[in-house]
Amino acid sequence: MAQNTDLAPPARLKHINHVAFRCRDAEQTRWFYEDVLGLPLTMALTFDEEPGSSRKVDYMHLFFEMADGNFIAFFDAPESMDEMQFRPKHAFDLHLAFEVDTLDELKAWRRRINKAGRPCFGPIDHDMLHSIYMYDPNGIQVEITIKDTDYRNIVAADKASAHEVLAAWTDKTRALKQQKSGAALDQRGLDTSKADFSGLRKAEPES
Repeated sequence: MAQNTDLAPPARLKHINHVAFRCRDAEQTRWFYEDVLGLPLTMALTFDEEPGSSRKVDYMHLFFEMADGNFIAFFDAPESMDEMQFRPKHAFDLHLAFEVDTLDELKAWRRRINKAGRPCFGPIDHDMLHSIYMYDPNGIQVEITIKDTDYRNIVAADKASAHEVLAAWTDKTRALKQQKSGAALDQRGLDTSKADFSGLRKAEPES
């Protein structure tokens, strides 16, 4: 399957400003990301209304800053939380990966995290990366990784054949996915650029 070049993007997306997850408890999350992982708590914002609607809900939005200026963010919304939401996620479903520069740094992080009472294992050799793994207090698998010496060459070689490999994988797996997902499998082709969402707030019922 060839890359779709019909719609040229207005600009290349530069970096992740933030990724956001639900947390079980704001303070427990702060302890792990600030005290254990060393990411400073930069914003702790409280709200009483869900953005884009008139739905009343009390929640906190937390932001932890990484060395590159980007953020890891969390929502603490006690009224809608369910303990099942925080069961440990399989890495295929959700994981979060940070990067350090050397193997010595990676091993030092493993020792620090284990001493903090969070089981941490690895390093695991992924051919182009070495990684250690642990879970945060919200059931999210957290990875810390280093790039191996041949990382750039491996990525360059993979990039050259990425679309061909993807096309072969799609051919191999599409029938099974069609059985499981039906019409939801392919969501391309819907143009919502002229949709009117101005009535969204008005349409939401007051709680």
